[in-house]
Amino acid sequence: MGTSKQLSNDRKTKIVQHSHSGEGYKKLSQRFKLSVSTVRNIVRKWKTTGTVLVKPRSGRPRKISERQRRSMVRMVKDNPQTTSTDLQHHLAADGVTVHRSTIQRTLHQERLYGRVMRQKPFLQARHKQSHLRYAKVHLDKPASFWNKVLWTDETMIELFGHKERHYAWQQKNTAFQEQHLLPTVKFGGGSIMLWGCVANAGTGNLVKVEGRMDSIQYQQILENNVQESVTKLKLHQGWIFQQDNDPKHRSKSTQAFMQRNNYNVLEWPSQSPDLNIIEHLWDDLKQAVYARRPSNLTELELFCKEEWSKIPSSRIQELIKIYRKQLEAVVFAK
Repeated sequence: MGTSKQLSNDRKTKIVQHSHSGEGYKKLSQRFKLSVSTVRNIVRKWKTTGTVLVKPRSGRPRKISERQRRSMVRMVKDNPQTTSTDLQHHLAADGVTVHRSTIQRTLHQERLYGRVMRQKPFLQARHKQSHLRYAKVHLDKPASFWNKVLWTDETMIELFGHKERHYAWQQKNTAFQEQHLLPTVKFGGGSIMLWGCVANAGTGNLVKVEGRMDSIQYQQILENNVQESVTKLKLHQGWIFQQDNDPKHRSKSTQAFMQRNNYNVLEWPSQSPDLNIIEHLWDDLKQAVYARRPSNLTELELFCKEEWSKIPSSRIQELIKIYRKQLEAVVFAK
C-alpha cells in the first residue's frame, strides 16, 4: 500500500478555521474533498497540541554510532582499498551487524565513493626524479620547439579488442540473445604491433612490426619511415626525434645508427608514457578501428592505416598546445 500525500500546513489551517465557524466534519470533508476521518484527525490534533505542524520524527535508531562512523572513515582514508566486507568484520568486532549497502550509504554521506582504480606505470624514486627534471627543463620551451618534434611510439592492437568496453541496450532476460553477445576468442583473436609517428602538421607513417621487434628491425623501420615522414610533415632542419627508453631504442647499435644519421634525440624520462602525446592518438585509433569491426588481421592492419591517416592535424596541435599543462602537473606533484 502506498504512502498518502501529506497535506500542506496551509490547507490544514483552513480546515481548522472553517471548523471554528461551526462546520461539521462531514461538511468539511465535502468542502476539502477529504475523508471524514482525515478532517477529524486534523481538528483533534489542533485542539490537543494547538498546531497543525508535523513534529519531527525520531526515526529508526542508527546501527552505526558516530564513533564507529569516524573509525570507518579513518580506515578507508588510511587504506582506500578497504572493502565493505572488511568494514563489516570491523563493525562485527563491536557487536554491530549491518549489510554492505548500509556501509556504502554511510560512506557516501562522507563523500567517499567506490571507483575503479586508474592504472599507471610503477615509478621508483629515480623515475620520479627524472620526470621532474624533464618537466623543469622543458617547461618553458616555446611552441616552436614542440612544433619541431617527431613523436614516435609502438602499440599492440588486438583483432577483437576484448579489453575494450562495449555497451548495448537490452531488455530484461535478453543478455544472452545473439544480438547482445560480443564474440571473443582466446588471446583476442590475434594482434599486430604497430610503429607510428606524428608531428604538429599531422600523422606520419604507420607500419606493422613483423614478429618480435629487436634493435635491427627497429633500425630498419627508422631507416624506411622516419625521413619519409619528416619530409611529409615538413619538419625543417633541426627537427627533434622523440622515443622512449625501450632497450632496443637504447642499444649500442641503435645509438650508433642515430649518430650516423644525425638524429637530434629528445632526452626522455623512463616509465613515462603519459608524457607522450601519441598515447592519446592510440586510443583514438583503436576506437575508430574497433567501430569498423575488422574480421581478420589483414583487415585490422588496413583499417589501422586508413584511420591513422584520418586523424586531423588539429587534434595533434591541441595535444601539443596543452602539453605545458602536463609538465606543470609533474612539477606540482614533484
